[in-house]
Amino acid sequence: MQAPTVENVFARAWDLLTKNWIIIVPGIVVGFVVGIISGVFSLTQPDTYGDPSGAAMSFAYGAGAFVTNLVLAVIAIAGYIITQCYTAGMAGAAWRSGTTTLSDGSRAVHDDAGNVLVAGIYLLLVGIVALVLAPFTFLLSLFAFYLFTLYTIASAVVGNHPGGSALRESFAIARARFGTTLIVGIVLGVLQLFGRLIAHFFAFAPLLGPIIAAIIAQVVVAYAVLVVVGEYLVLRPGVSEPVPPL
Repeated sequence: MQAPTVENVFARAWDLLTKNWIIIVPGIVVGFVVGIISGVFSLTQPDTYGDPSGAAMSFAYGAGAFVTNLVLAVIAIAGYIITQCYTAGMAGAAWRSGTTTLSDGSRAVHDDAGNVLVAGIYLLLVGIVALVLAPFTFLLSLFAFYLFTLYTIASAVVGNHPGGSALRESFAIARARFGTTLIVGIVLGVLQLFGRLIAHFFAFAPLLGPIIAAIIAQVVVAYAVLVVVGEYLVLRPGVSEPVPPL
Protein backbone atom coordinates (compact mmCIF):
# COMPACT_ATOMS: atom_id res chain seq x y z
CA MET A 1 0.00 0.00 0.00
CA GLN A 2 1.36 3.39 -0.97
CA ALA A 3 2.07 5.65 1.99
CA PRO A 4 -0.46 8.49 2.33
CA THR A 5 0.80 11.98 1.54
CA VAL A 6 1.09 14.69 4.18
CA GLU A 7 -1.97 16.42 2.72
CA ASN A 8 -4.00 13.23 2.98
CA VAL A 9 -2.98 12.71 6.59
CA PHE A 10 -4.11 16.24 7.48
CA ALA A 11 -7.40 15.71 5.66
CA ARG A 12 -7.99 12.27 7.19
CA ALA A 13 -7.16 13.60 10.67
CA TRP A 14 -9.85 16.27 10.31
CA ASP A 15 -12.33 13.69 9.06
CA LEU A 16 -11.57 11.46 12.06
CA LEU A 17 -12.00 14.37 14.45
CA THR A 18 -15.36 15.41 13.02
CA LYS A 19 -16.58 11.82 13.40
CA ASN A 20 -15.08 11.40 16.87
CA TRP A 21 -15.61 14.65 18.77
CA ILE A 22 -15.34 12.64 21.97
CA ILE A 23 -11.55 12.91 21.59
CA ILE A 24 -11.71 16.46 22.95
CA VAL A 25 -13.61 15.45 26.10
CA PRO A 26 -10.72 14.08 28.23
CA GLY A 27 -8.62 17.21 27.78
CA ILE A 28 -11.50 19.49 28.74
CA VAL A 29 -12.53 17.37 31.75
CA VAL A 30 -8.98 16.89 33.03
CA GLY A 31 -8.21 20.58 32.57
CA PHE A 32 -11.36 21.53 34.48
CA VAL A 33 -10.67 19.08 37.32
CA VAL A 34 -7.01 20.07 37.61
CA GLY A 35 -8.01 23.73 37.63
CA ILE A 36 -10.56 23.19 40.41
CA ILE A 37 -8.19 21.13 42.56
CA SER A 38 -5.33 23.57 42.01
CA GLY A 39 -7.61 26.46 42.97
CA VAL A 40 -8.67 24.72 46.18
CA PHE A 41 -5.08 23.96 47.17
CA SER A 42 -4.01 27.51 46.32
CA LEU A 43 -6.61 28.79 48.78
CA THR A 44 -4.82 26.86 51.53
CA GLN A 45 -1.77 29.07 51.06
CA PRO A 46 -1.30 31.31 54.10
CA ASP A 47 -1.74 35.02 53.60
CA THR A 48 1.84 36.16 53.22
CA TYR A 49 1.11 39.81 52.65
CA GLY A 50 3.74 41.35 54.83
CA ASP A 51 6.52 39.51 56.61
CA PRO A 52 5.50 36.92 59.21
CA SER A 53 7.19 37.64 62.53
CA GLY A 54 9.41 35.11 64.26
CA ALA A 55 11.57 32.29 62.96
CA ALA A 56 8.99 29.61 63.81
CA MET A 57 6.25 31.48 61.94
CA SER A 58 8.52 32.02 58.95
CA PHE A 59 9.34 28.32 58.87
CA ALA A 60 5.64 27.41 59.05
CA TYR A 61 4.81 29.74 56.18
CA GLY A 62 7.70 28.39 54.10
CA ALA A 63 6.84 24.75 54.80
CA GLY A 64 3.19 25.34 53.96
CA ALA A 65 4.08 27.02 50.68
CA PHE A 66 6.50 24.22 49.78
CA VAL A 67 3.94 21.48 50.44
CA THR A 68 1.26 23.34 48.48
CA ASN A 69 3.55 23.88 45.51
CA LEU A 70 4.61 20.24 45.62
CA VAL A 71 1.00 19.08 45.59
CA LEU A 72 0.19 21.43 42.71
CA ALA A 73 3.16 20.07 40.75
CA VAL A 74 2.01 16.48 41.30
CA ILE A 75 -1.51 17.40 40.21
CA ALA A 76 -0.19 19.11 37.07
CA ILE A 77 1.99 16.09 36.20
CA ALA A 78 -0.91 13.69 36.74
CA GLY A 79 -3.14 15.86 34.53
CA TYR A 80 -0.46 15.93 31.83
CA ILE A 81 -0.04 12.14 31.84
CA ILE A 82 -3.78 11.42 31.80
CA THR A 83 -4.46 13.92 29.02
CA GLN A 84 -1.58 12.70 26.85
CA CYS A 85 -2.53 9.05 27.28
CA TYR A 86 -6.22 9.60 26.65
CA THR A 87 -5.78 11.82 23.59
CA ALA A 88 -3.02 9.79 21.93
CA GLY A 89 -4.67 6.48 22.80
CA MET A 90 -7.99 7.57 21.33
CA ALA A 91 -6.24 9.04 18.28
CA GLY A 92 -4.46 5.75 17.67
CA ALA A 93 -7.73 3.82 17.92
CA ALA A 94 -9.42 6.27 15.54
CA TRP A 95 -6.68 5.78 12.95
CA ARG A 96 -6.88 2.00 13.25
CA SER A 97 -10.64 1.52 13.09
CA GLY A 98 -12.15 4.89 12.20
CA THR A 99 -13.89 5.25 15.58
CA THR A 100 -12.85 5.58 19.19
CA THR A 101 -14.36 5.64 22.67
CA LEU A 102 -13.24 6.74 26.11
CA SER A 103 -12.31 3.14 26.87
CA ASP A 104 -9.46 3.43 24.35
CA GLY A 105 -8.12 6.34 26.36
CA SER A 106 -8.51 4.63 29.72
CA ARG A 107 -6.71 1.58 28.31
CA ALA A 108 -3.84 3.82 27.25
CA VAL A 109 -3.67 5.34 30.74
CA HIS A 110 -3.48 1.86 32.25
CA ASP A 111 -0.90 0.55 29.80
CA ASP A 112 1.24 3.56 28.95
CA ALA A 113 1.13 6.06 31.84
CA GLY A 114 4.61 4.97 32.91
CA ASN A 115 5.93 5.41 29.38
CA VAL A 116 4.51 8.93 29.19
CA LEU A 117 5.88 9.88 32.61
CA VAL A 118 9.42 8.80 31.71
CA ALA A 119 9.10 10.37 28.25
CA GLY A 120 7.97 13.61 29.88
CA ILE A 121 11.05 13.61 32.13
CA TYR A 122 13.34 13.09 29.14
CA LEU A 123 11.52 15.83 27.23
CA LEU A 124 11.96 18.19 30.16
CA LEU A 125 15.70 17.50 30.38
CA VAL A 126 16.28 17.81 26.63
CA GLY A 127 14.10 20.91 26.57
CA ILE A 128 16.22 22.54 29.29
CA VAL A 129 19.35 21.89 27.22
CA ALA A 130 17.66 23.38 24.14
CA LEU A 131 16.61 26.41 26.17
CA VAL A 132 20.15 26.96 27.47
CA LEU A 133 21.51 26.76 23.92
CA ALA A 134 18.80 29.02 22.49
CA PRO A 135 20.70 32.35 22.85
CA PHE A 136 23.74 30.84 21.09
CA THR A 137 21.78 29.22 18.25
CA PHE A 138 19.36 32.05 17.49
CA LEU A 139 16.52 29.88 18.90
CA LEU A 140 17.25 27.09 16.42
CA SER A 141 17.85 24.66 19.29
CA LEU A 142 14.27 25.17 20.46
CA PHE A 143 12.93 24.64 16.95
CA ALA A 144 15.02 21.49 16.59
CA PHE A 145 13.76 20.26 19.95
CA TYR A 146 10.18 20.78 18.79
CA LEU A 147 10.69 18.93 15.51
CA PHE A 148 12.79 16.01 16.70
CA THR A 149 10.57 15.24 19.69
CA LEU A 150 7.31 15.61 17.76
CA TYR A 151 6.53 11.88 17.71
CA THR A 152 7.62 11.05 21.27
CA ILE A 153 4.20 10.75 22.91
CA ALA A 154 2.80 8.91 19.89
CA SER A 155 5.67 6.43 20.18
CA ALA A 156 5.13 6.04 23.94
CA VAL A 157 1.37 5.47 23.68
CA VAL A 158 0.58 4.16 20.19
CA GLY A 159 3.92 2.36 19.83
CA ASN A 160 3.93 1.24 23.50
CA HIS A 161 7.61 2.14 23.81
CA PRO A 162 9.32 3.07 27.10
CA GLY A 163 10.11 6.77 27.55
CA GLY A 164 13.73 6.69 26.42
CA SER A 165 12.97 4.45 23.45
CA ALA A 166 10.05 6.69 22.47
CA LEU A 167 12.31 9.73 22.40
CA ARG A 168 14.94 7.88 20.37
CA GLU A 169 12.34 6.67 17.88
CA SER A 170 11.01 10.22 17.48
CA PHE A 171 14.55 11.45 16.74
CA ALA A 172 15.06 8.60 14.25
CA ILE A 173 11.80 9.29 12.40
CA ALA A 174 12.39 13.04 12.25
CA ARG A 175 15.94 12.54 11.01
CA ALA A 176 14.96 9.99 8.36
CA ARG A 177 11.90 11.94 7.18
CA PHE A 178 13.01 15.47 7.98
CA GLY A 179 11.15 17.14 5.11
CA THR A 180 7.82 15.63 6.07
CA THR A 181 8.40 16.35 9.75
CA LEU A 182 9.31 19.95 8.96
CA ILE A 183 6.07 20.47 7.02
CA VAL A 184 3.98 18.85 9.74
CA GLY A 185 5.71 20.80 12.50
CA ILE A 186 5.32 24.19 10.81
CA VAL A 187 1.69 23.67 9.83
CA LEU A 188 0.72 22.43 13.28
CA GLY A 189 2.64 25.27 14.92
CA VAL A 190 0.74 27.85 12.88
CA LEU A 191 -2.61 26.14 13.54
CA GLN A 192 -1.98 26.00 17.27
CA LEU A 193 -0.93 29.66 17.29
CA PHE A 194 -4.16 30.73 15.59
CA GLY A 195 -6.15 28.40 17.84
CA ARG A 196 -4.66 29.98 20.94
CA LEU A 197 -5.33 33.48 19.63
CA ILE A 198 -8.98 32.63 18.96
CA ALA A 199 -9.34 30.92 22.34
CA HIS A 200 -7.72 33.91 24.03
CA PHE A 201 -10.23 36.22 22.35
CA PHE A 202 -13.20 34.18 23.59
CA ALA A 203 -11.73 33.83 27.08
CA PHE A 204 -12.64 37.45 27.85
CA ALA A 205 -16.31 36.96 27.00
CA PRO A 206 -18.60 36.79 30.06
CA LEU A 207 -20.16 33.56 31.31
CA LEU A 208 -19.57 31.07 28.47
CA GLY A 209 -16.37 32.68 27.21
CA PRO A 210 -13.88 30.53 29.17
CA ILE A 211 -15.81 27.36 28.29
CA ILE A 212 -15.79 28.20 24.57
CA ALA A 213 -12.09 29.05 24.80
CA ALA A 214 -11.34 25.69 26.44
CA ILE A 215 -13.28 23.82 23.76
CA ILE A 216 -11.52 25.65 20.93
CA ALA A 217 -8.12 25.03 22.49
CA GLN A 218 -8.83 21.34 22.94
CA VAL A 219 -10.15 20.96 19.37
CA VAL A 220 -6.83 22.30 18.11
CA VAL A 221 -4.87 20.00 20.43
CA ALA A 222 -6.91 16.93 19.47
CA TYR A 223 -6.48 17.67 15.77
CA ALA A 224 -2.73 18.14 16.21
CA VAL A 225 -2.46 14.83 18.06
CA LEU A 226 -4.46 13.07 15.33
CA VAL A 227 -2.08 14.45 12.69
CA VAL A 228 1.04 13.47 14.63
CA VAL A 229 -0.27 9.98 15.38
CA GLY A 230 -1.26 9.54 11.73
CA GLU A 231 2.18 10.59 10.52
CA TYR A 232 3.77 8.37 13.17
CA LEU A 233 1.89 5.33 11.88
CA VAL A 234 2.98 6.16 8.33
CA LEU A 235 6.61 7.02 9.04
CA ARG A 236 7.71 4.77 11.89
CA PRO A 237 10.23 2.12 10.92
CA GLY A 238 8.99 -1.42 10.46
CA VAL A 239 5.31 -0.55 10.79
CA SER A 240 3.44 -3.83 10.85
CA GLU A 241 -0.16 -2.71 10.91
CA PRO A 242 -1.84 -1.27 7.82
CA VAL A 243 -2.84 2.35 7.73
CA PRO A 244 -6.51 2.85 6.77
CA PRO A 245 -6.92 3.98 3.14
CA LEU A 246 -7.44 7.72 2.78
